[in-house]
Amino acid sequence: MTIEQIKEKTLYGDYTLLGQVMGINAPAAKMRFFRGDEIAKKALLKIIANREALIKEFQKKQNSLH
Repeated sequence: MTIEQIKEKTLYGDYTLLGQVMGINAPAAKMRFFRGDEIAKKALLKIIANREALIKEFQKKQNSLH
C-alpha cells in the first residue's frame, strides 16, 4: 500500500497509538510515517488491520444476537 492509501484508512487515534507503539510522541510518529519510515508504515498497517478485524468480529457477534 502507498502512504496515500494508508492515510485514507487511518482514523482518529491511530497516530497516537503508533507513537505509543514506537515509543515516541504522536506528531513524531506521524512525521516518520509521512517520511516513509518502514517501521512506522508496518506498525500503522498492523494497527489498521487489527482495528478492522476487531470491528468485524464485534459486528458479527452483535448480528448473531439479533
